[in-house]
Amino acid sequence: MNSNPYIDRAKEYAKQEAIINKRKWFCMCPNCNKEAINSHLLQRNGILNHITCDGHLYEVRQEDFFKWQNNNPVTFKKVGIMQAISFPLFCSDHDTSIFKRIEGGRIDFDDYIGQLLFSYRALCAEIYKEKCNLIRIETWFENTEKQGYIEGKNEALDDLRYYKYLFESEIKHPQKKFTFYHLSYPFIGICASGTCSYEPVDYESLDSIDSVNNKKVCDGFFINIIPQKESLEILIGFHNEHVNPEMRHYVESWKGLSFENLQRKLTDLFCARLETWSMSPDVYKSFSEEKKRWFIDKQKMTMLNLYYDIREEINGNLFE
Repeated sequence: MNSNPYIDRAKEYAKQEAIINKRKWFCMCPNCNKEAINSHLLQRNGILNHITCDGHLYEVRQEDFFKWQNNNPVTFKKVGIMQAISFPLFCSDHDTSIFKRIEGGRIDFDDYIGQLLFSYRALCAEIYKEKCNLIRIETWFENTEKQGYIEGKNEALDDLRYYKYLFESEIKHPQKKFTFYHLSYPFIGICASGTCSYEPVDYESLDSIDSVNNKKVCDGFFINIIPQKESLEILIGFHNEHVNPEMRHYVESWKGLSFENLQRKLTDLFCARLETWSMSPDVYKSFSEEKKRWFIDKQKMTMLNLYYDIREEINGNLFE
């Protein structure tokens, strides 16, 4: 029987994902060699439970490889709260001790150390995801293509590790080297946690490209979108030595939004900049099938564009 090249390739992809899922990951706390547990970027009780129904919510996740031929590589999936917005980042001891300040009871969103901790954990998740992507490159790309992608991912990892050091230094000895904004908006059944690079690049100008390539570290912002019982709390910020004027303007543009503009801002964020987010079943059910297809198509393009660090302003509102 003749083999099907598409099916054979899908089997290779699926095998590699199984290796990633079964792999032992170790605690990201400095000088700790204990095995990591599944760490929630946002705590289950007091945050995620505000947007679950029967213990479940929805996330955009990777589609089954065997369905890629007719569908996009990502899709909406219903997940249990134990698996939602979580990654193997820290050992049990450090997952409890480091983040105790932002878990348990009432959260003080104006507390500087708490703001650092939310973004530090999100940053560590980005490091984990980039390490997984390096493993995937071995299967996803031909030998002639691998080196360029590997170099790009290693450069991204270098940036993330540098920011990790900055966070750890600031958490240990706070010097207000980061700026965070705490914004409160009406409740929407969503949550998110992550970091995004933000370098305005004119790809038709070699000077513009070189100016970014020659930087020690790319500028980036950190964002956490945290549902409470009756509100949506947003923490967004940056390191004061790694912010360009355009990025500062973008971060500050989150302030004072109308409810409609907030929805558009979230749509742009989730379509083109940030992949780690979840939503309540009620929000998912409110999307028309046309809106779902539109969003997944945008996600497909974003996956392709990410290799070239291209971002776009999304003309649409997923939450309408």
